Order: sequence, then C-alpha cells, then structure tokens
Amino acid sequence: MKKFLIIICSLFVVCGCATSHLEDGKESVVTFDEGGISAQDLYEKLKYLYGTDALITLIDTELLSREYKETNEEKAYISQVVSSLKNELGDNFSTYILNNYGAKNESELKEYIRLSYRRNLWKTDYAESQVNDTQINDYYNDHFVGDIEASHILIKVDTKQDATDDEKKKAEEDALNKAKTVIDRLNNGEKFEDIAKELSDDTANKNDGGKLDKFNDRSSLDENFLDAAIKLEVGKYSSTPVKSQFGYHIIYKKSQADKPELKDVKDEVIAKVAKDTISQDSSYNIKALLGLREKYGIKITDSDLEKAYNEAYKL
Repeated sequence: MKKFLIIICSLFVVCGCATSHLEDGKESVVTFDEGGISAQDLYEKLKYLYGTDALITLIDTELLSREYKETNEEKAYISQVVSSLKNELGDNFSTYILNNYGAKNESELKEYIRLSYRRNLWKTDYAESQVNDTQINDYYNDHFVGDIEASHILIKVDTKQDATDDEKKKAEEDALNKAKTVIDRLNNGEKFEDIAKELSDDTANKNDGGKLDKFNDRSSLDENFLDAAIKLEVGKYSSTPVKSQFGYHIIYKKSQADKPELKDVKDEVIAKVAKDTISQDSSYNIKALLGLREKYGIKITDSDLEKAYNEAYKL
C-alpha cells in the first residue's frame, strides 16, 4: 500500500515541476501526438483506487507523531523486526519488503513498522483511557483476592487427538482415579512435595514440589482451580480432585494474604480491563483510531475521499 501512497504524494511534485501542458492548460504526465493525460486525471484515478488508505496512513503518521516521541523501546522493536526479516529472507529481503510493505528500502520499511508499533501503542492507551470507575470496581471485586501461595499436583487426561469417545471416557476415568490415589497417599502421611516430583504432569514445577508462583487474579488461572484454592483452608490439601481444563489437580494451600486495597492495584486493574476489552472486540483497532482522529478534530475537505473514508471506517 505504501507504494501507492508514494505515487499519490509524488503527484504534487509532478504538478509543481512539469513544464508540459495540455491544450486545456492542465499539466501533463503523459502526452500523445494529440492530447495526453494530465496530473489531475492521474490523481483522480489513484484517489478512487487507493486514496482512502493512503490518506489514513498520512493522517495516522502525523497524529501519532504528536502523541509519541521515539523511545529506546520503539527503536529496539523496529530493529528487531528488520533484523528478523533480513535473517529470514536473505537476498530476497528487498523484493519482499517492496511487494508486502510497499517499501523501496530499509528506511521506508522502518517507517511502516514504526506506524504499526504506534498504532498498537495508541490502541492500548486509548482502551485504558476509556475504562470507567464501575468497570474498575467490578473487576476488582470479581477477580482479585489476597496473594495465595500454593502447590499442586497435576494429573493430565492422556488422550490422543483422534481418540474415540470411549477412549476419551476411559482416559478421563484413569486420570481421576490416579488423582484419587494421590489423595490416598497424602492421607497415609506421604509428603506432598515427594508425590509431586514423582507423579505431577506439570513439568514447569514438579521438581520444585509443585510450587506455584503467588497468584491473586482470577483471570490468570482456570476458574475451577482458583475457586478451589480460595475455599481451601491454609495448611490443607484438596480432599477431592479439582477438575480444570488441564486435567485433575490436588492443591496444597500454604498461605493467603489479605486482599490488596484497590488503590494499590488500580493501575493493574485498568490494564487488565482494557486488555479484555480489546480481546473481546474485533473492531477495536478501528474504534481506537477513530478516537485518535476525533481527538484532533480532523476534517476531510475532499468530498469524494470523505465519502470513501466514512464507508471504509463504518462500524
């Protein structure tokens, strides 16, 4: 798309530098023995084909440059993307970026990546700016608990992708029975850490006795798992296996702190509400950019482009 933007912008240069005129006085880009094609004709044609996207790129580049200044994080991100493309594409790099990004060189590619980076940055900032007090309080009340320190033993349901219903049922029963056996062994005095090292299917923490990072947010864990962990008494382990999307768990609860005050986690709450809003709304990219353009009061003075813009960005 960017190459079309370059073409359209170049017309202003063509119109300013052309020395040949048609009979009607218009500046030409092509002449024939009789007549020719004017710069205005070319502009009108390109405007209908590519004008809306080109215009939006120009608008967003300008507005986002007002919102954000270059940072080390931005420079590092752009550099990483360019380096990855170079390593992956080798000698095909130049052809690829021209065909896929409309970039004639690395400098233009970096500007394309910069725009994408800042659009995503704005989307997050805009979403956070739209979070209201009701959403903050609701999320805090529904999702946050005091830090829970716990360990678990996970028994996965071992099924293959092409398993029959009977095979899936059998695997489910086997996992449940194995989890019950774990509880029997705990009841008989075996150590939780030792059984976790022996039997847990959670490879990330089994060698540490099933120890989990502290958690306090319902959105970060399976709902059944967290509900069971909250209800469990400190110093106790699950009396029955806890079913989750990952399999069956036996949970040991070491401690639980008091629920944090809202003022201490407010920024975290806002970030999580905004993230949920974005993930649940497939059109949020457009909504955020419309909010950006509304903030700066843009007006499209070309009636044809205004109409095309309104059609393209209708929600």
